[in-house]
Amino acid sequence: MRRGGETAFAHGLERREMVPGRGPQRWTSPLVRFVFRDLPPGPARLDLRLRGQRTPVLVAVDGVNAGVVEPGRTSLVAPLRSSGGGDHVVELRSDGFDAGDGRRLGALLDSATLHPARRGGPSPRLALLFAVPAALMAAAALGAGLPATAALATAAEASLAQALLLWPQGLARSSYATLLAGLVAAGAAGALGFARWRERRMPGAGPWAFAAFVTAFLVQVMAGTSPLMVVSDEVFHANNLARVAGGEWFLTSLTQHARPFRFPYGVSFYVLLVPLLRLGVDAVILVRTGAAAAGLAASLGLFGLLAPGGAARAGLAVLLLQLLPWTFDPYSFGNLSNVFGQSLTTLFFCWWAGKTPGGWPAGAALLALGCLGHFSSLMVLGVLAGALLVARGGEGPGRTRLAALGVGLGLAGLYYLRFVPLVLSQLPRLAEGGGQGRGASRGPVDALKLLVLGVLGRWGAPALVLAALGRPRPGRSALDRDLAAYWAAGAVLAVPAIFSPLDVRFLYALTVPLAAAGGAGLVLLRGRGRAGALAAWLLLALQAALGLRSLVEAVAVRYRP
Repeated sequence: MRRGGETAFAHGLERREMVPGRGPQRWTSPLVRFVFRDLPPGPARLDLRLRGQRTPVLVAVDGVNAGVVEPGRTSLVAPLRSSGGGDHVVELRSDGFDAGDGRRLGALLDSATLHPARRGGPSPRLALLFAVPAALMAAAALGAGLPATAALATAAEASLAQALLLWPQGLARSSYATLLAGLVAAGAAGALGFARWRERRMPGAGPWAFAAFVTAFLVQVMAGTSPLMVVSDEVFHANNLARVAGGEWFLTSLTQHARPFRFPYGVSFYVLLVPLLRLGVDAVILVRTGAAAAGLAASLGLFGLLAPGGAARAGLAVLLLQLLPWTFDPYSFGNLSNVFGQSLTTLFFCWWAGKTPGGWPAGAALLALGCLGHFSSLMVLGVLAGALLVARGGEGPGRTRLAALGVGLGLAGLYYLRFVPLVLSQLPRLAEGGGQGRGASRGPVDALKLLVLGVLGRWGAPALVLAALGRPRPGRSALDRDLAAYWAAGAVLAVPAIFSPLDVRFLYALTVPLAAAGGAGLVLLRGRGRAGALAAWLLLALQAALGLRSLVEAVAVRYRP
């Protein structure tokens, strides 16, 4: 266990801190326990690395004293007596010291490792933690209508994802292994339920719905909530959640410009989580899980929107969405409220372009929650709403959509009225020009260069080719007209992103129409004979390689020393 993966093993740690240039650091409390599970029998060696302690740290393994780490020392290597294997508990005790912020701290943890004298195979319990979820996933896939070979492949995919999330830092020996097995089983059950629901609404859609749910669940939920991933701003969001729970409803934050802007920070993400916080759920777990749940819901909403035009197109679009680096990067960067805002933007678009389920109250709620989720989402939704209205032309959007726009934007406007003086006081600074005024972005030209690099690196060339093939044609259908309006909104948002200091994350917002167009492009290629099908799967494989590489970097590499 090393820095970055300590959450899976430890009980009694303070929240993670991000130190510029040094990566994450984690203080222990005066009493902390590390639980290692399913170790092979025989002797072992404990290798403990810590620093910053001001009082002696007493180390015990399974209740037996293993040594003391005095102030000024940074390591302890202790042989451990032979045991029958199984679970072991490493306990650190100290008097600790009072920090300036009121916390009582023990030591800065670097690593804690148990080295068995001999390697053992997986224990029966660990084997069951893989076998049972895999069997459930295969059974669920068969129940959803997938052929036997596809069901086995889906189970193998889930087991591979499970193994990859448990392999680094020995997480397979942590309590998280049990939780992850439960997540896979829950994902199988959820995918089966979603597939059967979609099958009832549209015969033949069940298998694609199952595949879409499983893929989105593996990325958004399993990878998005992994304790292995160092999430930059998770503590920032946990603190915001506590502030909202304490009655602070009008938050602000600072941008990362060389001369920072202060901007309104929406609260709807936190408001929805407050009831669970009051039930005692950890705030960091809540904000990460809340973002993951929103991302999953948005992916399923996209499937529901596109399915009437073909289940294959809908399933492939959701698959492609998970393979765009831009889709997952915000989880690692800690833009959790932005993930929520983007998810609500997606769901509102699906409501608008679909059959407006739930009527105007549902549309207004999605719009208001999205606008209040993140300031960037407010800008995106404002421009998107205008583009969707214009796209409707003479026929108009109808009473339901108009009512949703009026109520949703009205509620958001009432909230942001509080910040009008703050915004007006900074409007003259829009003349400072494009870019963030720091690093590689110091003006419009640099901002444009970064935009092009972002399109190529965080969307991916294969996805762009597929999207060009499947691009929406406004005259073909109402859905294509609305998707074209989404692209037009992105083009409008590109202007302030390049020529003003506004941090408009429109490339992130455009992942939705990009995935929709890419799914259509894959279906188009598959219908053009053997050569077309080969080209389709080749482009999908290239995008998968790009997406998985980005996923591995985000989960296992980024922010580590």
